Amino acid sequence: DDIKEMLQGASSIPQNCNLVAFIDRNVGSEKPYIAQITREAKLDTLYKYTSDFYASDPDMFLDVLRRAVQLCPATEDYALVLWGHANGWAIEKNAFDAPAPSTARHRAYGIDSGSNLATMTGKWMNIPTLRKALEQMLPLKWKFIFCDCCNMQCAEVAYELRDVCDYLIASPAEITGSGAPYQTMLKDLFIHEDADMYTAICTDYHAQRTYYLNRGEEHLPISAVLTAKMSDLAQATHIVLPAIAAYLQAPDALDGLIYYYAYNKNLNEEKVMYDMNDVVRTALGGESSAYQQWKAVFDEAVLSPKKSSLWHGLTILFNDFPVTDDWNERQGVLSMFFPMAKYALTPSHKYNDDIKQMAWYDVVGWADV
Repeated sequence: DDIKEMLQGASSIPQNCNLVAFIDRNVGSEKPYIAQITREAKLDTLYKYTSDFYASDPDMFLDVLRRAVQLCPATEDYALVLWGHANGWAIEKNAFDAPAPSTARHRAYGIDSGSNLATMTGKWMNIPTLRKALEQMLPLKWKFIFCDCCNMQCAEVAYELRDVCDYLIASPAEITGSGAPYQTMLKDLFIHEDADMYTAICTDYHAQRTYYLNRGEEHLPISAVLTAKMSDLAQATHIVLPAIAAYLQAPDALDGLIYYYAYNKNLNEEKVMYDMNDVVRTALGGESSAYQQWKAVFDEAVLSPKKSSLWHGLTILFNDFPVTDDWNERQGVLSMFFPMAKYALTPSHKYNDDIKQMAWYDVVGWADV
């Protein structure tokens, strides 16, 4: 369906630009292939693989990217769209870097069943593995990575990918099954002025209305992160982390704060990926100089945040964080994981241990507090 949307919007592709897609359909006899969407709304096959494979295999992921670049070399910029399933930084045990079988539903990125079956059973690619694959493309650095998949706009992912892309554009929340409205926002992917580009992508992505269970008008939160500023944000967070850790000692510290994912929405200890600004602002006090200094750095890193108090979500309860007068100041549209004692109770996943696999954990100083 996304390919069909791209064909509908194909006339907006500039003459000097290429749009290339890797396609692996759940059709038994069809092998994966790389195709170009032309301005004439045609799907031209550029390369066809002779056998099926795990698209989540980092070696094959890298092979696809290298072939796409070779088939359609650019003289200026490359950008990458990741679509499919994801769950931010969460470490999936059934992945190529940790092949032990697991029944956990936590998702890293890009599940593939290994056969042409529409199934949620398969192998994933964890974010550190994704980063290592993209590092092998250097000195090619993506102008932006746009994640048309769930929960990818978090501090942990943005920091992990800081050296392989200029901008990370994503939602901290679960996205709708229909994904991005490519027929209307395809033109945005080819804007050459950075600020115009990420603003247009965020605006048009946020503008789509998503109706779920007749709850009314919904808009997905989305933002762009300038990855060059993630080291500054990490340092600023490191400075205030002791105060945040002290605040988190209270068992109800995060009650009522904005979160974007819960493994089990009915269990408080399963709520993870809280809005980073909401937690830091609450812990430090919105009027404190410590918060104001931190927020200044945050605002340099998180660009064009499109906020929402209601969006499509299967794993959150919206009445957990009712809309308040200061909602706009609370939501930062970037999530972060805050290790707490309550996560030792989660039977599904060892969040406090898994977060240690992310570089963000060390650089902000979680081990020290």
